[in-house]
Amino acid sequence: MATPQCTPEKLQELRKLAAEWGKIVSKRAFGDTGPGLDVDFRTMEQIAAVVAQGITEGTLQQLLQQQAQQLTEEQPCPTCHKLCPTKPHKRSLTARGAVVEQVEPVAHCPNCRRDFFPPADVVGPG
Repeated sequence: MATPQCTPEKLQELRKLAAEWGKIVSKRAFGDTGPGLDVDFRTMEQIAAVVAQGITEGTLQQLLQQQAQQLTEEQPCPTCHKLCPTKPHKRSLTARGAVVEQVEPVAHCPNCRRDFFPPADVVGPG
């Protein structure tokens, strides 16, 4: 199954959106007048890096949660195709600039006596 990709235009649009959030962060960090003359570039960079990390974490967490909600509570076994109940399984994922908790379903097939993660091609619509 092919992985859908964002177009360069969509990625540029999202980058511009994130850049607009920079105005909000600046105001939250330093008020309406911005940083004083005593604030050096290193401090500004530190703020920007922490904010970028927060946006990365929040975006990935939301996307993973939305993706997991698309799965039903029972998934077919890849071997015998019997519907098997799933239970949540937590794991940490490390991305560029962020660590997020992924909660994904894992299932156990009593017929085949195997555990499995539901494959991406049975996720359903969307």
